[in-house]
Amino acid sequence: MKYIFFDIDHTLVSHVNEPHIPEQTLEAVKLLRENGHVPAIATGRAGFLTFKTAKEFEINNLVCSGGAEIFIDNREIYRKFFPDEHLEKFLTIAEKFPELTAAADDKFLYTDESSGLFGKYFNSQAGYDCVKPMKDLTRPMMCYFMRSHKNLNDNHGIFYNPPEGVKLELMNGFTEARDAKTSKWRGIEIFMKEAGANINDAVTFGDGSNDIEMLENAKLSVAVASASDKVKQAAKFVCGDIDSGGILQACKELKLIPN
Repeated sequence: MKYIFFDIDHTLVSHVNEPHIPEQTLEAVKLLRENGHVPAIATGRAGFLTFKTAKEFEINNLVCSGGAEIFIDNREIYRKFFPDEHLEKFLTIAEKFPELTAAADDKFLYTDESSGLFGKYFNSQAGYDCVKPMKDLTRPMMCYFMRSHKNLNDNHGIFYNPPEGVKLELMNGFTEARDAKTSKWRGIEIFMKEAGANINDAVTFGDGSNDIEMLENAKLSVAVASASDKVKQAAKFVCGDIDSGGILQACKELKLIPN
């Protein structure tokens, strides 16, 4: 039995034209389950932004918030907050750049962005009105600056020069800050230990820079066709385009399901 950890965006969910789940990917997850494996999710999304997609796949095992939240059979077994001692540093930047900053805890996204774009997108992901003003924030797990790191400088504080205890994830289009001890792979390690499973039975699928560690460390790992060369080099296998059945075909070629 293998535990198959999938990233969400651009791995389980295609963003070609409108966001959608390819039918063959749904079929792959169904067949994995029928063949005795445990499908799971490992995502940078907060848990409340993951549940809707997880439900569509009937997946109950989740590593969320880049490893800061972990669920086994829909029961939260682990949570790691952004370091309390550095929260004021984030709030200083949020006050200075209200249109570009956001933070998330286990239920809500906090931002003072005024156009309503955050609300429209994140409410659709959560399935409820999940956006609150920054003044209501008390203890986040993730903090965001909506610019890529290459466009930042000293004026952007912890998102440019993180203090000890804070880790930056340099994503396409935004920069993410969280507790330095968290990562998707670390979350998978905690998950597997709590599940009483061997870490060598973890299989990972991903496409982004925040997937590199879990692709490098898993005994069997798969990068999708749209991933960058750096991400592909971290994986043991590269599958085809997800809109053309790449996930399903990879599961067959790797003998996770019958061909």
